[in-house]
Amino acid sequence: MTDGAPPPERHLALALAARQGEGASGILRATRGRLKRLFCLDQGWIAFAASNLIEEQFAEVLVQKGVLSPSARVEILDEASRKKAKFGSVLEMRRIVPRDALREAMERHVEALLSSCLEWPDAVVTFDGGTPELAGEITVRLAPIPLILKHARRYPVALDALRVRIGPPDLRPVRSAAMALVAATVETDAAGRFVLDRADGTMTVGQIANASGAGEEPALRAIYGLLLAGLIEPPAERAAAKRSEPALTRQEVEARLAVSGAADHYAVLGLDRSASRTRIRDAYYALARRYHPDRFRSGPLKGLREQVERYFTQVTEAYNTLFYPDRRAEYDAQFGAAMQPDAARTGDTAYLARQNFLRGRQLAERKRLGEALTFLDNAVSLDESVAEYHLELGLLLAKSARRREDAEQQLIAAAQIDPSLAAAYLGLGHLYQRAGRDGDAARMLREVLRWEPGNAEAAALLASLGATPEDKGPGEFLRAVLKG
Repeated sequence: MTDGAPPPERHLALALAARQGEGASGILRATRGRLKRLFCLDQGWIAFAASNLIEEQFAEVLVQKGVLSPSARVEILDEASRKKAKFGSVLEMRRIVPRDALREAMERHVEALLSSCLEWPDAVVTFDGGTPELAGEITVRLAPIPLILKHARRYPVALDALRVRIGPPDLRPVRSAAMALVAATVETDAAGRFVLDRADGTMTVGQIANASGAGEEPALRAIYGLLLAGLIEPPAERAAAKRSEPALTRQEVEARLAVSGAADHYAVLGLDRSASRTRIRDAYYALARRYHPDRFRSGPLKGLREQVERYFTQVTEAYNTLFYPDRRAEYDAQFGAAMQPDAARTGDTAYLARQNFLRGRQLAERKRLGEALTFLDNAVSLDESVAEYHLELGLLLAKSARRREDAEQQLIAAAQIDPSLAAAYLGLGHLYQRAGRDGDAARMLREVLRWEPGNAEAAALLASLGATPEDKGPGEFLRAVLKG
């Protein structure tokens, strides 16, 4: 990513918002690997959307949602094939489903496809102007920007991930001159109006969020949504400031990442325990400017991005704890207890399990896999009740073809403890795909998408598998696996 350019995950949203502002017609395509989706625009409105993934085709969606029976779908597809007609035109002609219900189903379909695409970190976006040929299709009329803002109110789910998407906390957003007329016509919620009123380059993201009567998270989600849609943007001087900093080196970054293994929030921020709120804030801003994950999207250090994201999450957690007096007091009290002599903890197996887990994960990141395996195995042995321990051990075991059965057992155990743990299903999906069990892999990947509809990795892998057997029933295969 070049200085001043928007992150890749914003390209699709910005392109759609710009087409709305222009009142343009044409087809906007989003591609990620083999997965492709298109959005047909009519004078800036989304009229139709489609995907090359079988499970995401409108006929399949109608069956999944219970709007159309499987037998009716087959009959209509056969008739459409014989008559060389569109599925939608035959469906409307038969009047099996009320027209209003079809329009509503297509609206939800468009929204789901767009929301999932907006989570793609590296989508390739193209636009071909012209009037799309939509005769015989079920069409709708949806404005892109409200859908983008709605998406930002839900995704990313984690607040720390949201902060990463927004950018450095000292960013001072400004209203976009190019989108000023569009912004004036877009209906936003109270948090969005508050942000737009104060996006004049004088207040930081943190100051706007803290001043909002709606609360910090709604304000941050409003900021993210408005950035996605291009209604607000970083000030031009941000790029110049970034260029004036000395270049990052691998040695510097790796040295900084080594700090991430510390359990002490003060050490993470590089402070002593007497640090004032001003010093805490300044330390956070300095680290955010220097080590924000956006800086690792491309270039020679891009291989460190995943580790930097975890580190930045720790930095943010440290700041959110220490900057607020009540949270800091509670943390200090807990930290004081944690500093008791080791003898007092000897019988605390949960503590020992956690320390083994943290050490094992750190070793795995450094590619010292044999040592990591020992520590992670110890963590599971000491405390079998934590899904995260089974997950990390399972993912590490999966790297060895000889240990796939053991990996499967650990990943299943993680899912049994926490049925909402999408990472466990994703690990199983990869495991089964490598073993040639494509049907089982597809079922696990569908389970990932059930818990995380925007998981681009699962969607891409599912698309690469092609047509796969349909589930016999909701979660039936999964329940059988988990019962083992």
